[in-house]
Amino acid sequence: HTLAHSTFPYREKSGIRVYFTHGGAGAGRQGSGQYGIMCAMKHFARVAVRLLAALAACEAWAAPDAKTAHAPKWTLKFTENFDAASLNEKLWTRIEGNPLSGADWIKNISARPDLAEVKGGILHLKGVRNDDLSSDSRRVLAGGVSTKGLFNMKYGKVEARIKLEAQKGAWPAFWMMPENPSCNWPDCGEIDIFERLNHDPFVHHTVHSAWTRAHPGDPPNTAHGEIRPDSWNVYALEWTPDKIVWRVNGRQTHSYRKVGDSRERWPWDAPFYLMIDMQLGGKWVGEVDESTLPVEMQVDWVKFYQLTLGGKRTSEFTKPGRSPAK
Repeated sequence: HTLAHSTFPYREKSGIRVYFTHGGAGAGRQGSGQYGIMCAMKHFARVAVRLLAALAACEAWAAPDAKTAHAPKWTLKFTENFDAASLNEKLWTRIEGNPLSGADWIKNISARPDLAEVKGGILHLKGVRNDDLSSDSRRVLAGGVSTKGLFNMKYGKVEARIKLEAQKGAWPAFWMMPENPSCNWPDCGEIDIFERLNHDPFVHHTVHSAWTRAHPGDPPNTAHGEIRPDSWNVYALEWTPDKIVWRVNGRQTHSYRKVGDSRERWPWDAPFYLMIDMQLGGKWVGEVDESTLPVEMQVDWVKFYQLTLGGKRTSEFTKPGRSPAK
């Protein structure tokens, strides 16, 4: 029989297009032959619908696996619990300040042992009024520790459980700097896991580079992360070859992605060491109210994680003088 007909797509999914043909003006007079064709069409339609539904389900099921295969995997490498009787000097050194430095953060830092000490499984970093001006003319002093010259890392994850006291002029920080800089700051990079100013209920997350100095905000290199101001918080940094992510208490609070391969834009492909310190005073944080001191920063633990990408270990953990351990 000759049928007047039109053709239309039933459904399109995953690049497959299914067409059906239906009768035209004279279709109702075609008898049993037309009826058989229509039955076959209905059967094919049911099969096609089931096939397309199965294809859609396969796509939905397979997509997360593809993403998971390229997602960073973090494996705990080691933990610093501060459970020894004193500071672990194989990993940490007390930061020695420099009152003549052009950088405000280090002007009131002191390596005095009581300003960075371990007691009861906690690292205590203190900011105090200096009552002995005969040995040190600075009116306020603060303690900090660093892994410089002892331990550094390239890519990976680091997190710490920290409690911060708030005071006017207090500027506690958890941050990273290049182990062997071959250029001036900030061209070789800086990663500020957090900085907190005064009584703020949030912390600042920042990266510094030659690009961020010349092109601030393109892309945004700093952000705020809300904290529990009077309690413990867990601060984390996830560092991969093309992205840096900040988290507070497990929640992502900032990210900075690699754009281009120049060192000017992405200097974070070299070993960096870690610093944790209670800074006092400066142009950014403001003057210290000496009457409110002492102020303290407490560190419960610091954890270091190995990064695996695409089944390959990517992090490097290095003790100076030794080959990188992956």
